[in-house]
Amino acid sequence: MIERVSFTNFKSLRKAEIALGRFMVIVGPNGSGKTSILDGLHYLAQITRSSLPMVMNGAFGPLNLMSRNTTGPMAMMLSGRFQGVIAGVEIVVVRGGEPSDTGFVPDWEATVVERWGKTRHSQSFIDRMGDIENPLDPTTDLADLLALGYTLGSTRKLRQDVEKLAAASYSDEEVPRLGVDGEGLATILADLAGRSPETLQSIQDAARQVIPTLERIRTRRAKVTRRVEQEIRIDDSPMMHAVERHYWGQQLVLDFKGAPDVPAPLASEGTLLVIGLLTALWTEPRPRLLLLDDIDKALHPRAQGELVAQLRKVLAMDPELQILATSHSPYLLDHFEPEEVLVTALRPDGSTACAPLTEHPDFERWKSTTRTGELWSFVGEDWVTKQANDATDRP
Repeated sequence: MIERVSFTNFKSLRKAEIALGRFMVIVGPNGSGKTSILDGLHYLAQITRSSLPMVMNGAFGPLNLMSRNTTGPMAMMLSGRFQGVIAGVEIVVVRGGEPSDTGFVPDWEATVVERWGKTRHSQSFIDRMGDIENPLDPTTDLADLLALGYTLGSTRKLRQDVEKLAAASYSDEEVPRLGVDGEGLATILADLAGRSPETLQSIQDAARQVIPTLERIRTRRAKVTRRVEQEIRIDDSPMMHAVERHYWGQQLVLDFKGAPDVPAPLASEGTLLVIGLLTALWTEPRPRLLLLDDIDKALHPRAQGELVAQLRKVLAMDPELQILATSHSPYLLDHFEPEEVLVTALRPDGSTACAPLTEHPDFERWKSTTRTGELWSFVGEDWVTKQANDATDRP
């Protein structure tokens, strides 16, 4: 389990150190850095398991992730207990490097710490994109990063898309896997019906607790159309041509009380999001760290509480699972202990301040008379920036 994570100059997290538990929810105004915390953890997980050049490309390249109007390096560090061993990893991105046709290529410096505070073995290196032919080769300096990445286990940041969840799907894999956007849900559920019906039953039972009108989750055969690139030759010159191919796949169908045989595209957004989330948690390989943005999205207040209850049941069954989510709902917070809530706020300079709800100056006075959601609704977030400013002003 990741117990602590710190960020320096990562997006709006110019200086943030955060203690984590097994099930935490982050609250705060829009644009206050909640999603940045999830992105930072996801980025750390990727960078310990993947080639640095692969992670550097695209929208999630270091240039876009570094805090604006700052001059120092971008640094991220996490530590925790993994299979009983205290371990950690630190990644530092140094500004500098050389220009290229696609823009600036920064220098990378990374440190791996395998036993934090006891025997400390660390490795540092600077890697320019393209310098290493195969960064995951065990003979390179990235070998320890790769090993630690597997120790950390899988991390999934779900960005479920309702249209992808509802769509008919097809897979030619022996064991299909659910996409982080929910793609392939119908195929996964159809596979479970034949290969592991008890798992499908568990998903259905949990979903029925959250959506009481739901009676049954099933699938039926459906035609799936895919566009694929096919090479053709014109005057001996190869050209790529897009063609449509048709496959027989699966369509998700839901039976509700008084309304059986409802195709997934006609079901509610909240219903599909719940089924997708539960499927991601109940199918293998199960993530060790699950990152959820807007966990309460499209859910009735009562359904929010039931969803939290179902997630706690999964956590009780899987001691290696850790869940970090964001929310805007005080109703959802009523199902969390104050110790499980982090509050974010934006300073005037655009940087994020973050503190546990338990650090509010009057928490001890109010904790026995208010529920967690009521407390957050009452105290808001301004105290977080004031507390951070007071800490900065102290000699």
